Amino acid sequence: MSQGQTDPAAANAVVTGELERLFAGARDALTDDTVARLSATVGNGLDALDRANRSGVWDALPTVSALVQSGDLQRVADLARLIGAAEDSLSDDIVGRLSGAAAGGLDLLDRINRSGIMQALPTITRMVESGDLDRLAGLARLVGSMEDSLSDDIVNRLALVATQLAALVDKLARNEGFLRLIDVLGREEVQDGLIDLAEAACAAKATVAREPAPSGGLFGLLHVAGNPDTLRALRFVALTSANLHKGNQG
Repeated sequence: MSQGQTDPAAANAVVTGELERLFAGARDALTDDTVARLSATVGNGLDALDRANRSGVWDALPTVSALVQSGDLQRVADLARLIGAAEDSLSDDIVGRLSGAAAGGLDLLDRINRSGIMQALPTITRMVESGDLDRLAGLARLVGSMEDSLSDDIVNRLALVATQLAALVDKLARNEGFLRLIDVLGREEVQDGLIDLAEAACAAKATVAREPAPSGGLFGLLHVAGNPDTLRALRFVALTSANLHKGNQG
């Protein structure tokens, strides 16, 4: 063997000796507690790998990688920290009030649903568009102002007037003559006659106001009696009296 070459057997012997000393030193340094902890760590690692393999987490790795690359995973982590901070800041009193508010809102929604107000929404919408809802609100304010301004004395007087009006209406409703009068006044020819009578009376009043006062005496009476209008008026009165007499006899 030349001087520049190394004996392979000797080199292997040196390496083997070094390894034996290394294992020996490691074996001397390992205590029973260290060995137990290493065994537990290895066991837990193998158990975690087994669970990960059975849970199918490997299928989610592409999605997790895409979330990491797009930054969405960081956003999810920030959202989780935000929710955690909100949970830490919520006291029992705040949680109780939030629960009460949520329960009250759900109860209100349930009452609205059962009351059938949903069916009135189209009508309310039309009232809002046409302005009728504002008019109703104004009417309600007017009625409220009237109620506030009504004193006990005014209320008592209004109640007394309403009572008397009700009693009067009851008496009139039980009076057959009044009912017959209402029926007669409802006829068109009676209404036309009353209108003609009222207009004739107004015209006669205006005419008398324009003409000079009569002189009187027998000649004045004869002049009035000789007027054809006077004769027609007397005939009208006579016919009216005759018809009235016939009605009384019937």
